[in-house]
Amino acid sequence: MKRFSFLLALPVLLILTLAVGKSSDDLFELRKNFEIFGALYEEIAVNYVDDVRAQPFMRAGIEAMLEQLDPYTYYFDEADMVDMQLQQQRKLGSVGLNLGLKAGRITVLAPESNAAGYRQGVHIGDVILQVGGISAEGLTVQEATDLLTGQPGTLVEVLVQRGTEPATRLFVLPRSRSRSSNVSYSGYLGPDSTEGIAYVRLDMFGNRAGREVRRAFRNMHRDVPLRGMVLDLRGNPGGILAEAIDIVELFVPKGSVVVTTQSRAADAMQEFRTEENALFPDIPLVILVDEFSASASEIVAGALQDYDRAVVLGQTSFGKGLVQIVRQLPHNTALKLTVSHYFLPTGRTIQSAELNTASARVSIPTVLDYTTPVGRTVRGGRGVEPDVDLQAIHHPLLTSLQQESAFFLFAGVWLNGTCASEAGCLQDEGTMYASFLDWLEGSNILMSTDAELWLSRFAEEAQSVGFEIDADLERLNDVLQTQKVEQLAQLRPEIVSRIQSQIRLRVLDESEKIAAEVAQDEWIQEADKLVRDQQSVRQILSID
Repeated sequence: MKRFSFLLALPVLLILTLAVGKSSDDLFELRKNFEIFGALYEEIAVNYVDDVRAQPFMRAGIEAMLEQLDPYTYYFDEADMVDMQLQQQRKLGSVGLNLGLKAGRITVLAPESNAAGYRQGVHIGDVILQVGGISAEGLTVQEATDLLTGQPGTLVEVLVQRGTEPATRLFVLPRSRSRSSNVSYSGYLGPDSTEGIAYVRLDMFGNRAGREVRRAFRNMHRDVPLRGMVLDLRGNPGGILAEAIDIVELFVPKGSVVVTTQSRAADAMQEFRTEENALFPDIPLVILVDEFSASASEIVAGALQDYDRAVVLGQTSFGKGLVQIVRQLPHNTALKLTVSHYFLPTGRTIQSAELNTASARVSIPTVLDYTTPVGRTVRGGRGVEPDVDLQAIHHPLLTSLQQESAFFLFAGVWLNGTCASEAGCLQDEGTMYASFLDWLEGSNILMSTDAELWLSRFAEEAQSVGFEIDADLERLNDVLQTQKVEQLAQLRPEIVSRIQSQIRLRVLDESEKIAAEVAQDEWIQEADKLVRDQQSVRQILSID
């Protein structure tokens, strides 16, 4: 019983710790609920009909409490901490999904690491049903994460339930190793480096990210005076706040406010300003963002947009305006806790989801208009909206093929004997496309579109109530298949491009692969074209 006496005494210690800034009413509620919790835990542990395992019982309670907060507050128990350390040491591959427990089910949360799985088509909120043929029911988050982890280059099947859709979705996700550097590529755009258009792709905001970006741009500027700069933040889920400030510091005057954080206490506001003179105060700058650019990426893009210093090009960003810290807890456990909101220089927040529960309200994403120094309107409460909007290709056939890793799988087949040389593997586009169609026909790739899923559900409903429409359904299905072939032909350039991208992963080293992709990336081409047109940049930023 000494153990339970300690548990009952623990609330007193916690209350003393939390007492700073609390009213007497708050303290009474804390004390009362801790006493209830301690008494309930003791009653169950001593008198429940069967033996209660303390660790999973407590973990379930903690996760249920944290579900009442936001998607970014998370508890790491001792096993989680050990597994993370082992994975770092073993250098295993990941599919890049961030998982959590919602309503007792393994659920895909907002991206916080490599966003590969999300780009493959998995959505935030998807419920994981199976991983590699193993049911996710009853699994812990760490157990599900372990199943997704494996040797880089291997595949894992993931079955998900999306919202209220009656049909499940099967994804075939490739595992890849996390990058050790933040900048994956830097170089000049265009056929001639003397034109001075610099490009840097930043994949994450880890340690030294700001220094890596600074070095990349400075080295190119040292070799050739730069006339334009492109910073690519697509797919970058963020990271360390200080690194974002270091990057903004390259482009705006010393002493400029980059971001302001506001925590729960009314007087707990912090301003983060640049501390050095800008290295590139005037060179035209374009920043690329997409729907997976989050957190620190949004601080960089949003702050430079607020100062009318950069043109933001692409898609509206993810919308994460909350700051987390990691608190160490007893027995090698930890809590990643949301502690504050951040606000960009104009005063706007980019938090795009209103996270309200019965227990807490952690954001106010009201869409409001804010004004930049030159009078441009920027909006808060919905991510960073681009100055120039670009739309990615989201054709249902491409989505379905990507979902089942068709391009990844065919690239392996193509390389294992179909083409004669590495150069031919990349250049013989006509034969490649024809071989892909032949391979599709003999593969188990379903390539099911939403229209086909709807037709299948309609057929089931019709048959269940006795309608005899088999002949009509067969004609409709024939029409769909004919149109599918026609649409595949129209999508040939994009299909070939995606296959080539997968081939480059296998035959080129990292820098060669990215250089080839940069040369063919339509968004980068748009950024290159824009940054060269200084008149258009000035017009967008209302400088004239």
